[in-house]
This record gives sequence, C-alpha cells and structure tokens, in this order.
Amino acid sequence: MTDIHSHVLAEVDDGARSLEESVEMCRLSARDGVGVIVATPHAHDSVHKTHDSASLKQKVEELNLRLGGTPTVVLGCELRFNHDLVNQVCQHRNAPTIAGGPYVLVEFPHSVVPPYSERPLFDLLNNNIRPVIAHPERNLMLIDEPERFYQLVEMGVLGQADTGSFTGQFGKKVQRAARVMLEHGLLHIIASDCHNTRNRLPGLSKAISAIADLVGEDYARAMADDNPAAVVRGEMIPCRPVAEFPRKTKRWIFF
Repeated sequence: MTDIHSHVLAEVDDGARSLEESVEMCRLSARDGVGVIVATPHAHDSVHKTHDSASLKQKVEELNLRLGGTPTVVLGCELRFNHDLVNQVCQHRNAPTIAGGPYVLVEFPHSVVPPYSERPLFDLLNNNIRPVIAHPERNLMLIDEPERFYQLVEMGVLGQADTGSFTGQFGKKVQRAARVMLEHGLLHIIASDCHNTRNRLPGLSKAISAIADLVGEDYARAMADDNPAAVVRGEMIPCRPVAEFPRKTKRWIFF
C-alpha cells in the first residue's frame, strides 16, 4: 500500500517530535502493509514554519537511511489553500509536489472552502499539476454541502480521505460525510494523515475494511494501493468512479 499523507518528518510541524518517533511511525506503517509513505509537512498555513525543500529532502534522506528501505519515504507537502497556489508550486517551487511529480496535496481551511477557490485549482490543472484535496470530509462547509466538492471533482481534482474519518476518530458527522462522499464517487484515495504514535497513528488497514463494507473490497484496495501508487509515480489514477451529485436526503441530514 501507499500512504500519500503523513507527518512523519521530525520537528517540522505538529507531527513527529523526534527522529526516533519518525522511525517508529514508519515501522508501524510498514507492519500494516505500507511500502511507500509520502511525508507531507504543512506548508504556507500561517501556523507552522514552511521549510525549504532542500532541508526537507535532507530529513527524508536521513529517515530513509535509518529505515533501510522499509518503508520508503518520499517528499511532498500539505499545502494550505490560497490564491497564490500556482506561483508557490510552479514558479517559486517552495511547495513540493508529491515525489516531485504532477500532483500536489492541498488542504482547505477547516471551516470553509474559500470563495473563488475554483480558479487557483483550475490554474494548477492548466499547469499540468493535479490538486489532491486533503480530507474534504472533515471540512465543516463540505460536511453540510458536499455538492460543493462534487463541482471540484468534476473539474478534475481528486479527493483524499483520512483513515480516522471512516473509523469514527473524528466523530459521527465526519464519518457520515465520508460515507456520503465515498458513495457518490468523490473520494479516490485513503491516507493515514498520521501525526504521532499516540493518537494519530499510521496504518490504513482498519479504514480499508470499513470502506470495503460500503463500496466493495476492490475499490477499497484501489484507494489504498493502485490510486496512491499511481500518484507517486506521476501517472493517471487507474480507478476513478463516475462522480454523482449528492442530493440531500433524510438518510444523511446531519442535524
């Protein structure tokens, strides 16, 4: 399996606090069946320091040396959405894409999808960079209005769900939103978004089991293996269901 969203690099954000914890997180992930982890430290979120790519690559190299190739760690970032995405990714190059390829992980603010967000995302697509939206099922606006995310998926972005969203770690509302988005073809990748060895743990298998109950084992496996592996290789994802417009019904009203 391939995990494209993690905070395994030590002392760069709110993730691993030491190299030893980084190593333990990666080994836990490997024991769960993950062969490749993308380290995605926060970038341009006005909370954590945005580190230069050279220093991040050095940390990735150090971590890989300690791990001995099991699993393999590659670099990306979790880029906070803003209206300067194209310059940060394509011009200044201070927001690393996933494994240096044509995908970038983008995080919306927790509460809203900023107005006119379609334009910067469309500009990235026009520059041959495909945005992967991190955990849309946890965004408060998208929880209540998943149809907004449908419009972005139709435009070409991908949806990456967190494992904790399906296991109930983030509460019932997030769990229901994840189910709605999944059943309407709006989620394409599952990732751990792991932060530590205490309460934001590595590993994908528990979520795969929950997803398989909803959409079948084949697509659950594709979300954890085929699709994220293709992203790391810089290829088109092989499994992409037809997106459906999520209309509100009594079955998933969250109030």
